[in-house]
Amino acid sequence: MPRIPYQYPEPGTSPAADKIRERRGGVLKELDGALLNAPHIAAGYSGLLGAVRNNNSLRDDVRELVMLRVAALNSAVYEWEAHYPLAQKAGMSLAQIAVIRDTSTALADDVDPGRLLSDLQRAALAYTDWMTRNVHVPQNIFDALKGHVTDQEIVEVTITVATYNMVSRILVSLDVGDKANLKVPEVPVE
Repeated sequence: MPRIPYQYPEPGTSPAADKIRERRGGVLKELDGALLNAPHIAAGYSGLLGAVRNNNSLRDDVRELVMLRVAALNSAVYEWEAHYPLAQKAGMSLAQIAVIRDTSTALADDVDPGRLLSDLQRAALAYTDWMTRNVHVPQNIFDALKGHVTDQEIVEVTITVATYNMVSRILVSLDVGDKANLKVPEVPVE
């Protein structure tokens, strides 16, 4: 059960809620309702997430891969469910999403033994694992990703991993959507 009540201020009564509604096409989600208990932080959070989601140069598949991997590593079902269809929309197959879901490969030398992901996707997956599990990223993992992206993109991948680690910790700690005690679902492979 969610640990705090959701706040859904009526339109026009909360600048923070109105700004979030604007970014989300007129609706507030459960996560927004939780965050709106601290409206100033909710507004800043929404600005950051808007930039990470919509104002970066990352390929859609790489961005969604990072978000899904963080969700899988942190058992953030709410986050997984939000990004699973977006990964498919970005062109990822169910088999590729299953690789992302398989956290037994975290920090392994080969995060994709079946070679279902591109070299860039494998490098982003390994980078996400190290940032999420250890914070410190070994030079060889950094270099593998850097070999496929620009300086701007490596900063954007880093910020995306960091931001979605923040998101997952909020979701799970506050039990947003009553999903904190659930496991990220397995992916039905094609």
